[in-house]
Amino acid sequence: MANKKISYTVRDFQSIRTELINFVRTYYPDLLANVNDASIFSVLLDLNAAVSDNLQFQIDRSIQETVLQYAQQRSSVYNIARTYGLKVPGQRPSVALVDFSIIVPAFGDKEDIRYCGILRRGSQVQGAGQTFETVYDIDFSSPFNNEGFPNRTKIPNLDSNGIILNYTITKRETVVNGITKVFKRTVLPNDVVPFFELFLPEKNVLGVTSVLLKDGTQYANVPTDQEFLGANGRWYEVDALIQDKVFVEDPTKATDQPGVKVGKYISTSNKFITEFTPEGFFKMTFGGGSQSADEQLREFAATGNPLNLQKYSNNLALGSTLKANSTLFVQYRVGGGISSNVGVNVINQLGTINFAVNGPSQSQNTSVINSLNCTNTTAAIGGANVPSVEEVRNYVTYNFAAQKRAVTISDYESIIRGMPSQFGAPAKVAITEQDNKIKVQCLSYDSTGKLTNVISNTLKSNLANYLSNYRMINDYVSIESAQVIDLKFDVYVVLDGGQDQGTIITQIVDIVTNYFAPSVREMGQNIYVSEIRKDIQNLNGVVTVAQIDVFNQVGGQYSSSQTSQRYSNSDTKQIELIDETIFAEPTQTYQVRFPGKDISVRVKNLKTVNFS
Repeated sequence: MANKKISYTVRDFQSIRTELINFVRTYYPDLLANVNDASIFSVLLDLNAAVSDNLQFQIDRSIQETVLQYAQQRSSVYNIARTYGLKVPGQRPSVALVDFSIIVPAFGDKEDIRYCGILRRGSQVQGAGQTFETVYDIDFSSPFNNEGFPNRTKIPNLDSNGIILNYTITKRETVVNGITKVFKRTVLPNDVVPFFELFLPEKNVLGVTSVLLKDGTQYANVPTDQEFLGANGRWYEVDALIQDKVFVEDPTKATDQPGVKVGKYISTSNKFITEFTPEGFFKMTFGGGSQSADEQLREFAATGNPLNLQKYSNNLALGSTLKANSTLFVQYRVGGGISSNVGVNVINQLGTINFAVNGPSQSQNTSVINSLNCTNTTAAIGGANVPSVEEVRNYVTYNFAAQKRAVTISDYESIIRGMPSQFGAPAKVAITEQDNKIKVQCLSYDSTGKLTNVISNTLKSNLANYLSNYRMINDYVSIESAQVIDLKFDVYVVLDGGQDQGTIITQIVDIVTNYFAPSVREMGQNIYVSEIRKDIQNLNGVVTVAQIDVFNQVGGQYSSSQTSQRYSNSDTKQIELIDETIFAEPTQTYQVRFPGKDISVRVKNLKTVNFS
């Protein structure tokens, strides 16, 4: 019996049946008399072949569902995504830019700042059957948004005699599709288990914005927005339960930039993770009940010298369990989907708003509140339905290649861009490495929207603190200001006498201005004067571009930074072009600070020449 063999390579019904017949003929020749379809032996062969074929199919399917490239079931792809650390999204909301405008009284020759109120986060605007919410507080008294970018305009409103009556203040802010809701759950003793799972009651959940756990079970009202934003009873979402630090606002420190909060890392065991199930439900998983060594020590010693046991033992704390006889409040958002994409000037209705105006006159406060209006200047885009199996498969492939550690220069820039926006965002970033020293050099925007090397100390501190959790152990990170170099252009052109020269000159100024728009220029990007020359030459009415001179503006209203390229005239600081190019170092960027006076267009006339 030990020497009897059968082929293990056959897998389909017919091949298995043939192999069984050959096996019997080889080892039991006296038993095989008839293998036609009417014989009992044929029935037994068919049954065994069918069972084997079915088992082979199930084994193939089981193995196939464990391989990313071949898995077909949504649950299998989601399980693979979870193994590779990918957080699969649900429905995604659309995003739009909306102009919020109010009318405030004049105070002398300026707007009365006392009536420039604050539109609180979560205020709703509507259009085309869709609801959108503001992401952060909108402070009409500040020229910047919460990321430190200038976004305010002021227009004086005059009477018939030219006297200023009031000002229209407009803030351009981001709104996100969706509605904020609160789910309340009483925590019973049976819920106090490791890795307690909670499912929110709706399928179109976009995400959780805040979670509070309050002692007691008799709560008739939901917590206020300030409670949800505070630290008392707060639970924090983390990427993995092993993560014990989160980056939060530090209310004890003052900021030197309006709208930007000071951030810090805190250690916490009140944490949870979230994920979307293959069926589309939103699941929250709370801690496993294990505590870190520091937390255990604090339970035994209320006072005394601090001891950081993390230095001496591994920290495998997976967070706290919920507390019995308490109430859990989950603030979350619903909405999104492809239907949330709407066109321009559609979002023009106010929904539920929280607008605080605290000027000295109550009637004037009411007037300012009633003057609030909105309209979206861009289409609401980005809304999408739940990703398909193929989309998730591609997300997994990308996510596996990405690392949440700052290993390369590109990693540092990617992590900086991922810092929560309430802690600020640099306008431009240049990152270089010198002897394991990572130099992060930044620029900000001034109140006019131009680049400046004057960086908020709060922003610098937030960047340093945020990167500390991602940098390699042997990397030293420094946060510095980059260089912004101001330029002046003299453009000499020959124009067609039959065209409107004033219009052409305006178009030339616009071409140079748009070429240097901060939104399209990056750090270390060279200036190709030939591109500017070509764009001007293509204008209708321009006969030829005779000459373009470029000067470095330094001091006074301008930056003190100078180009590293040689001057052709050291007195005027005219830059010597190299193959029609002004080169930039990785930590430099160029701009025209005052286009109205720093772009000069000089018209040359062609003289008539007579030949005899």
